[in-house]
Amino acid sequence: MSTQSSFGIKKNVTFACILVISLAASGLLFASGIIRYWDNIFYDLCINYRVLKGQETRNKLIATIDLDDKSIEDLWEQIDNREAFADLLAVFEDTNTAVILDFTFGLEKNGDRAFTRAVRSPGNTVIATLAVEKGMVNKPYKPLTEEEKSRFARHIWHITVTEKGKVPEAGSFLLPYPALVEAAGQVAFINMEPDDDGTYRLVHLLYEWEGGYIPSLSLAAAVSHFGIPVESIELKAGSYIALPRSEKEVVRIPIDEQGRILIPYTETWKDDTGRIPFNTVVEATYDDDVFNTVKNGLTGHIALVAEISTSQKDFGPTSFEKLYPLSVIHAEVLSGILDGLEKKAFIGWASLPYKTIILLLLIGAAFLCINTRKEFGFHLGFLLVFLVFSGLTLFRWGNYAIFPWFAFPTALLFFLWLSAFLQRLFIRYREQLLLHNALSRYFPHALAERIMREGKTDLIPAYKELTILFSDISGFTKWSSNKSPDQVHNFLSDYLESMAEILFAHGGTIDKFMGDGILSFFGDPLDLPNHTERCLQAAIAMQEKVRILAKKWKPIVDIDLKVRVGINTGKVIVGNLGNKTRIEYTVIGAAVNLAQRMESNAPVRGILVTEAVHEKVKDKFVFQEKRYVTVKGYADTIEAYVVKL
Repeated sequence: MSTQSSFGIKKNVTFACILVISLAASGLLFASGIIRYWDNIFYDLCINYRVLKGQETRNKLIATIDLDDKSIEDLWEQIDNREAFADLLAVFEDTNTAVILDFTFGLEKNGDRAFTRAVRSPGNTVIATLAVEKGMVNKPYKPLTEEEKSRFARHIWHITVTEKGKVPEAGSFLLPYPALVEAAGQVAFINMEPDDDGTYRLVHLLYEWEGGYIPSLSLAAAVSHFGIPVESIELKAGSYIALPRSEKEVVRIPIDEQGRILIPYTETWKDDTGRIPFNTVVEATYDDDVFNTVKNGLTGHIALVAEISTSQKDFGPTSFEKLYPLSVIHAEVLSGILDGLEKKAFIGWASLPYKTIILLLLIGAAFLCINTRKEFGFHLGFLLVFLVFSGLTLFRWGNYAIFPWFAFPTALLFFLWLSAFLQRLFIRYREQLLLHNALSRYFPHALAERIMREGKTDLIPAYKELTILFSDISGFTKWSSNKSPDQVHNFLSDYLESMAEILFAHGGTIDKFMGDGILSFFGDPLDLPNHTERCLQAAIAMQEKVRILAKKWKPIVDIDLKVRVGINTGKVIVGNLGNKTRIEYTVIGAAVNLAQRMESNAPVRGILVTEAVHEKVKDKFVFQEKRYVTVKGYADTIEAYVVKL
């Protein structure tokens, strides 16, 4: 297998590990609910912007009639005995207004006969009920009697079910009084449950009951308004509820598996200027001037009547308002259904194919970023991927009202970046450690630390003046020829370690060990103004140490340890030299060769230096007689000096 293919496999395995770790971390966040929490925060920001700064408005056909504190104060007795509701419905009938009553009317009252007649007259009035989920029956809610079930049966929708999903099943209902159940055009539930944090973002559109379904108040009103046959409605839980308005026009309401719709908020409660007080409409029954005033806001409309008095608790927080009437949520959902053929009427969910494609693209982009060698490119790549994904998410929200599926991909992208970044840090640390270990072989520990600290690790070749030292053991080849490998190794290890320690102590750099020989230089990678002096001090210390080692190893391996040292100073090329497959930090040049010639001509147990060395340190060291050395490559003899030890 080629080196390139091995490297490719290693990269893929590394990325696979990073991906698995990132998916696991993101999965844990998802399982803990944190992902959902983050998505809700981002969604709330989007809804806030949509309502406060967006262009969406509630459908103008919807008129909200508020039973507020003033209306209750003015009409208390008529409201209590429901005469006021009968008067209200009379005005609606005169103005051809469809009616949604967000009241349950459980107990019969004195005025119910007139009220019931008023409800029965148009035949399309939607009356509220409360659904009791199956697990809540008998706590304290009671199941319906057979008579109640029979009376309620005509309000059950038998629709086409393509996918049942997890639509909740009702165990009972808090029905209006019997005559009202029979008179109503549709009895529909008004149940609403907030999310775990108390915010209202979703609302059920259907409850399963007795082999069919009971609709929500808003869904029932929309179907009645469009005159849609119930049997033509299609339920595909997890996708949509389809309402065929005609052969060519089908309103598809996006829902989750539980049959819930994301509430398509358009306005704040305080900005809803189209609200009409309950008592004003009742007054129109007796006052023509008032009637003429309100009829324009009612004629041909759908009136949602609900109590919003301060004594009621039907308020809750939304993404944009802390106190919001829950009855107005019915108006917002109804508005969305009425405008359902417009692209931003509903808030949809990101589809599974979209999610899959996004995750694959993010993983692919992360793979490219992770394999970018430069740190700047690595971080910039991830940042650009995040910004592009964020822009796409906001674009889909702004133009198509798609729920911002943002937290999980962002978490995955973050963990991919973090895992890869930590891995890069680990590799960098390991490389630094290896480099430090390698430098420690060339340089003394303190110098290696300084090189690492100052970042002088590239060691680019340079032309500079250095002092070069060569040393060699006299007669080593002959001695080692009849010794065991262990003897040679043990002795040589001790000897070279001792010499290296001395060289390092004086600031020298070890170029290489050549068997028993040593090539060292002074003055690089960090400049040493007195590199020549340091080199001679090291050479003298080496010879002193050799005498000690000679006494130590003579009885052990029978070696007559004698070392020659040669030194020269001059201009050389120093740095990392080599090719792609092999590189060395070394010195080359005529000055290096001359130093080696000094070593080969040095006396045994002596140090021979060139004239250039002598000139630099003659006032600091004592030298013996001058010598003239014949050196290969030089026409004239070379002037040299022996250092007096």
